[in-house]
Amino acid sequence: MFSILQRELALSLARAISREILIVWKFIDNNIWDTILPSLMIFATGWIYNDSPWADLPLTLLTSVTYAVLYIYTFCLSNQIAGIEEDRINKPYRPLVTGLVTVREAYRRMYIYNLVYALYALYLGIFWYSLAWIVVSYYLNLRGGSKHWITKNIVGMTLATFLLFNVQWHISLSDNQFVNSRLESYFALMSAWAGCALHLQDLRDVAGDKLLGRKTLPISIGDAKARQLLFIHYLFFLPGVFLCSMLTICNLEELRHSWKAVIVFGIQLFVHWTVAFRLLKYRDPESDHKTYIIYVILFVATIPTVCFIQN
Repeated sequence: MFSILQRELALSLARAISREILIVWKFIDNNIWDTILPSLMIFATGWIYNDSPWADLPLTLLTSVTYAVLYIYTFCLSNQIAGIEEDRINKPYRPLVTGLVTVREAYRRMYIYNLVYALYALYLGIFWYSLAWIVVSYYLNLRGGSKHWITKNIVGMTLATFLLFNVQWHISLSDNQFVNSRLESYFALMSAWAGCALHLQDLRDVAGDKLLGRKTLPISIGDAKARQLLFIHYLFFLPGVFLCSMLTICNLEELRHSWKAVIVFGIQLFVHWTVAFRLLKYRDPESDHKTYIIYVILFVATIPTVCFIQN
């Protein structure tokens, strides 16, 4: 009798854990490319850059993955709670729209997982960065920060990327290592580069954003003008910001004489100009999504620049 009860409890626990994993996956599966993968790339870059001991890699990599999942899951919970009506139009497969979880259950998870996230960050020694992310997420999703393109992209996404750089780099460090001011400048410029580029994703979500009363760039100034502005943005401004981030690693003279640096800058310039061309050539949501993915690939691929140029 006792063994049967134990078996039933074990099965119930296994089902509960499986369902919870499924729920987490359904909330974050859209963010694997643009959050989880960049997180792991930042971690790997920090690991190689700081020559961290390879014997510690398995456990530290697990820490990086679990932190990245909590980082994006806590954000997605509040984001999707606030955006149910938008998701009915743009992303009808999300768990709150399909009924996999109720709004009340999502709120409960938001409180619990934010607490778990904060305690985990405290244990890892990155509490203040993580607390800042909780505040940024709350402001963007539940206090209307995502309703305007300036606070959503230029402020919110830049801060989000800067925090992500710092926490994943800290996770990759050995006990006797630290993040110097040159790296912080690199993080800041790469984050500004990413934040200023992310107006791109708003071109594909106009219908849902209008429903929520958002003032994204294409809604504020019109689709045609937004594309023209972003064309110039990707043609000149963003390559310039990226070049400035490279200059935090090496000075201009060193970059001019480094074939690696020339290749990196040439590739990113080509991709930026490809995005700029696509913005004017292709104007439907599906094409805009593909254009956005091109930028995400560029972002992920250029994170290791700090190692590639120096070695």
